[in-house]
Amino acid sequence: MKNTNSKNFKSILLICRSINHSQISIHFYIHFLFVNLSINPKTISIMKKSFIYLFIGVFTMGLLAFVKVSDSPKKSFNESFAKVLTDAKAYTLEVAEAMPADKYNFKPNDSVRSFGEQMAHIGMSNKMILTIFIKGEKMDMDPEKGKMMEQKIGASKEECIKMIGQSFDDAIATLKGMDEKALAETFVFMFSPDKPEFTKEEGFAFLRDHGTHHRGQAIIYLRMQGVKSPSYRAF
Repeated sequence: MKNTNSKNFKSILLICRSINHSQISIHFYIHFLFVNLSINPKTISIMKKSFIYLFIGVFTMGLLAFVKVSDSPKKSFNESFAKVLTDAKAYTLEVAEAMPADKYNFKPNDSVRSFGEQMAHIGMSNKMILTIFIKGEKMDMDPEKGKMMEQKIGASKEECIKMIGQSFDDAIATLKGMDEKALAETFVFMFSPDKPEFTKEEGFAFLRDHGTHHRGQAIIYLRMQGVKSPSYRAF
């Protein structure tokens, strides 16, 4: 009887291995069942064991087939990161909407940006990163003009929300229109002393991370004003 069990076990294992080597956990599952069935051979007839072996084999084959069919294809960077940016846009707009319009000029200290300026900075930087680094186009980078525009837009809740929404929409549309070759192209980050080189795919990650940095500061502003901040979004 032990020889029969061993042969049946080996046969099913061979079938499993021929289908998918990654399903090794199922191999241990089958082995566990067979070992336990063999502990008290007198309590189970050969016919009942044969039926159980057949049932386990059919069940395992069905399970493996289901796993293979249900495996979803890997998403492209464009598709997956467009979702990340879409969520980042929604979360940032929630933060912008949360602060009352008459508190947009609030700043914890005179040496830092106001809440509105933080929001304007996110939108303006999104546009700058997209235009200069990802699209490779020219843009006026005069620091004083940029600061004045940031202050002007930051004074208006409506203008901040408009700028944030449009900047994310432009980034998402650009990302969706790029292929792998375009995403692999590089740019030089001129604002860093060592002028590192990054791919345009990494440029989109930089856009997201920069916005996250300033959104986090803005959330602290909300709490300092006694305003309930939006719930955290995982993406």
